[in-house]
Amino acid sequence: MPDQFKLTANKNFIEFRPNGEDFKLAAERSEKMGILQNSFTRGAGRMSGMLGEIAVHKYLKDIAEYSGDSVRGYDLITAKGTKIEVKTKKASRIPDPSYAATVEHKKTYMFVNDIFVFLRGHDSMAKFWLLGWIKTPSFKRLSEFKKAGEPDGDNGFKHRVDQYTIPIAKLKPMSTLIDYLNSQ
Repeated sequence: MPDQFKLTANKNFIEFRPNGEDFKLAAERSEKMGILQNSFTRGAGRMSGMLGEIAVHKYLKDIAEYSGDSVRGYDLITAKGTKIEVKTKKASRIPDPSYAATVEHKKTYMFVNDIFVFLRGHDSMAKFWLLGWIKTPSFKRLSEFKKAGEPDGDNGFKHRVDQYTIPIAKLKPMSTLIDYLNSQ
């Protein structure tokens, strides 16, 4: 595993610690992207999202190239054409496997990717947790659609936007993604 990565103590996730170059690249990409139409956070989540994309790109090293500057619907593409969409949410602490991984419902470019990779980024952006991955057809079959305003269990949280959710525990471990991509 590259230097910036390590297994978490519970061995459920892979932790990534961005360096100065990662922050610089994320800031450049974020600025270039601007604020997306209908952005719930009005662009505040861009840096976290960009750092998540950088983390996955670094984790996959020579397997995938960054494509997020030029296409919508996926962020990385392999030489064999596998399209990978990276989804990053902010968190105040390491997530529990029972927490949800989510994909916001969009009417355009929805599910044009082959694989989703999910991360949580600490609020400080000092570390990110690569939670796992899932093939898009499996995500579509196993996820649950939640409407904006709908409660999420008994924790008092309400969904802010229409989205698809799946428990993190149902994702495949990150440690299996490289072997999967190399086997295609």
